[in-house]
Amino acid sequence: MGFLWQFGIVTIITLSMLGSASAAESLRYAGATTLQRFFMPEIARIFTGDTAIRVQIEGGNTGPGISALLNGKVDMAGAGRLLTEAEKNQGLVEHFLGWDVLAIIVHEKNPLEDLTLNQLQGIFSGEITNWQEVGGSANPIVVVTCPKGSGMRSAVKKLILKNKNYLSREIVSAIVAASDQQVSMFPVGITALSRSMLDADHVKTIKVDGVAPTAANIAEGNYLLAKPLTLVTRGEPQGDLARFMALVNSQQGRAVLQKSFVPAK
Repeated sequence: MGFLWQFGIVTIITLSMLGSASAAESLRYAGATTLQRFFMPEIARIFTGDTAIRVQIEGGNTGPGISALLNGKVDMAGAGRLLTEAEKNQGLVEHFLGWDVLAIIVHEKNPLEDLTLNQLQGIFSGEITNWQEVGGSANPIVVVTCPKGSGMRSAVKKLILKNKNYLSREIVSAIVAASDQQVSMFPVGITALSRSMLDADHVKTIKVDGVAPTAANIAEGNYLLAKPLTLVTRGEPQGDLARFMALVNSQQGRAVLQKSFVPAK
């Protein structure tokens, strides 16, 4: 339980078909919140139903999940980014699943329906501080960001900010999934969040360079804000873990992933 408190785990789900299953008959996951919420529970239910092997699911974001994997506390980690060379050199192997659509979210009262990638870079770096600078009302911009260690924060850094740093006046959401809730409280707010997590009232997504954040636009290469989703293992999976990965990569697994994300071709 110390691990759970240390990394601020959002939720724990234990899925079991047999209440008497032993601890050895289980797999453990930690990591990306998007996968924890929208992929792992369903794929785990299918796997447990087929094998009677439990799957324990913990959140905690990408960074803590990978740390838990390296420390031997879980069997697989979910990541909202690709592995670094340093992580690969430690024996980690990434299994690419597909793409998570990164949506730009503003308050529903914001009159803007479209921003360019350059404008977003200026907003998230703090170079643009007022909505009037991008064709909106004369009000300051409130930028809500995802917590450090999250794949979402890494995605914004790579896809939007590129070589620039986050602005110093950011409002950091306590958890990834709550950043749209923060924007719902600020009519002048903006955030970048997985489209799958958008569930707050009084917010909307806007286009980027005239393109909407849809799965079709991602698949066709028209919408550029998408972060990779991967499952990470220590070395190539063996035994029960290999059976789980086979399910993930099957047509059935892709169908589950497609409900919220864009599977790899």
